[in-house]
Amino acid sequence: MQALQHPGKIAEVLKLVTEKKVWYEAAGCINNEFFQGRTAFNEKMLRGRYLEITQRRNKIAHDADLIDGDLKQRPPIDEAEMTDPIDWIERIALAIAHVLDDET
Repeated sequence: MQALQHPGKIAEVLKLVTEKKVWYEAAGCINNEFFQGRTAFNEKMLRGRYLEITQRRNKIAHDADLIDGDLKQRPPIDEAEMTDPIDWIERIALAIAHVLDDET
């Protein structure tokens, strides 16, 4: 069973309230609104970025972020590794909200 945080499950749930291709349109929104056309994210890339973030979060939350085979050592985390995923989740959430709110 896939977790509800999986992008496919998110899309499946959102199909209950919209016929829009939410991830596709959210990628366009991120390209245009957040990066003023300087990026070319597509649906697959955006879903992939989201999956990377959730998988990293799960490793930290469920495996104590331990280095494989070592029960005491964790990889260092710098400020960018903490703030970048938060910024991305915020962008993705705002882009999806924008897509859902857009009546056109």
